[in-house]
Amino acid sequence: MTAPIRPRAREDLATVELDGEVVIYDEASGDLHHLNPTATLVFSLCDGTATVAELSRDIGEVFEVPTEEVERQVRSLLRSFRTQRLLVSATANGNGKGARPRKAGARG
Repeated sequence: MTAPIRPRAREDLATVELDGEVVIYDEASGDLHHLNPTATLVFSLCDGTATVAELSRDIGEVFEVPTEEVERQVRSLLRSFRTQRLLVSATANGNGKGARPRKAGARG
C-alpha cells in the first residue's frame, strides 16, 4: 500500500509574508507567485509532516467548516502548487525528514 502524501514546500523558495499573504520567488525559474490568505495558510502548512487529510481536518476544526469541503479546496490548491512547482515531488517527499519548520502566522 502506498503511503499517504505529506505535502512539503520546496526549501529553495524565497518567501515574504505581508498582511496575511505570501509572495514567493522561485530563483531557479525566475517565477514570482502571489498567494491569497487561504492559499498562504495551506502553503504554510506544507512542511512534510501532515497528510492532506490531516491538514484538511485541522483547518476545518479551526474554521468550523466540514472536513470534506476543506479537503476539496486543499486538494485543489495543492494541485496548483504542484503545477507551479512549489512543492517537493511526491517521490522525493519521503517521510518529511529534513522538512523546513512550520511558518508562524497561520490565522485561526
